[in-house]
Amino acid sequence: MNYSRILSVLWMTVFSMTVFGAPDGDESKDKEYWINRYSSVSYPVKNLNVSSTFGMRKDPFTKKQANHNGLDLKANYEDVYSMFDGIVEKVGSDPRSGNYLTMRYGAFTVSYCHLSKKYVNRGDTVWAGDPIAVSGNTGRSTGPHLHLTVKKDGKVTNPHTLLLYIKKVKQECLAALGGEKDVSEPWSCNDFISRYAAMAMDHQKRYGIPASVTLAQMALESDWGHSELATNGNNYFGIKATRKWVADGKPYSLHDDEKRNEKFCNYATVEESVEHHSKLLTSKRYQRFCSYPSTDYHNWLRGIIKAGYASANNYVASCEKIIKKYNLHKYDIIANRL
Repeated sequence: MNYSRILSVLWMTVFSMTVFGAPDGDESKDKEYWINRYSSVSYPVKNLNVSSTFGMRKDPFTKKQANHNGLDLKANYEDVYSMFDGIVEKVGSDPRSGNYLTMRYGAFTVSYCHLSKKYVNRGDTVWAGDPIAVSGNTGRSTGPHLHLTVKKDGKVTNPHTLLLYIKKVKQECLAALGGEKDVSEPWSCNDFISRYAAMAMDHQKRYGIPASVTLAQMALESDWGHSELATNGNNYFGIKATRKWVADGKPYSLHDDEKRNEKFCNYATVEESVEHHSKLLTSKRYQRFCSYPSTDYHNWLRGIIKAGYASANNYVASCEKIIKKYNLHKYDIIANRL
């Protein structure tokens, strides 16, 4: 029996009764639903701090560009928690992942790797928030951390998607219970940059667009990944859907911008959003305005505006403020040397 889950639910019930008064009838059932939903998800570690992102990165051992099939979180020999209710599908060890365990959560599997200790065994049923292991430095690792590999229907996908889902559920539940939004913001601006820097540099190599420009536009247009369009549609650049996009049956959502209910592109992944943005900036419309070196972010931004990308008068200044504050120009230089 999961006593920690029962105590959590009991505490939340007593808390809500203390703050809001004792509910009755349908109201009581409604609060019980949100309390149970809140406890149905959990972050894998107490503090989310990304040390290496999903996708292309410089391999810490070979120093060459290589695909990273998961997400690394800083975790110095600390408890690791099950992200959802599930079943332990596999417990093992190998030279690359070190000690690991794989949880089955419906269509998803999550592998927790480089562990120093495991609390569960194959076939165990585990509840969200239950400690399942201790992070460590086993296998192919340069220091203690937690590596997450996520698969949906057997296909590797970005773990960030699940972490955002957990965040969204927790905030919805707290709001429904009358509380404030979750004050522990799991993604800082620096986390955002570290998460997408490798992708931006890869696109600089492929398309010539300064990595700093891609990162600054992403941050500004998506409110550092917090906008509704970014959260629900993976659109990090505010790209509107063309008539052809709609005619081809591609997904879009309606949002108020210069006009009410304008159509904006939706994407399956953030990577798809960045790919569309890069192809847009290298299309004929932008070519004559954006023929500058990939280390000249100032003129690239000016060129984008001249081509009609944004109507805001302070767009260039806003992007450059982000670039200078977070020293994003260093990624242009790094990518130029790769």
